[in-house]
Amino acid sequence: MRSAMPDIQVKTIKGFDSEGTYVKRGSTITVDEFRASDLHANGLIEDYKVKKNAEPSNKKSPEPENKSGQKPPNKPKAD
Repeated sequence: MRSAMPDIQVKTIKGFDSEGTYVKRGSTITVDEFRASDLHANGLIEDYKVKKNAEPSNKKSPEPENKSGQKPPNKPKAD
């Protein structure tokens, strides 16, 4: 089973039959990403951009500049 691809809007360069309906040149249609890549490869639509989800940022804390850190000064022990 394929995962659902996002639907995107594309603008046609040439007229063609799309899923049983004729689409005129210069029309804007909504297709899935796979169909859009196929239509683009055949020169039927303009370039398109797919909005991708932002990559999750690394949650790791930044590396400290001085890894050894500062040690507190030695206090004399109370006797």
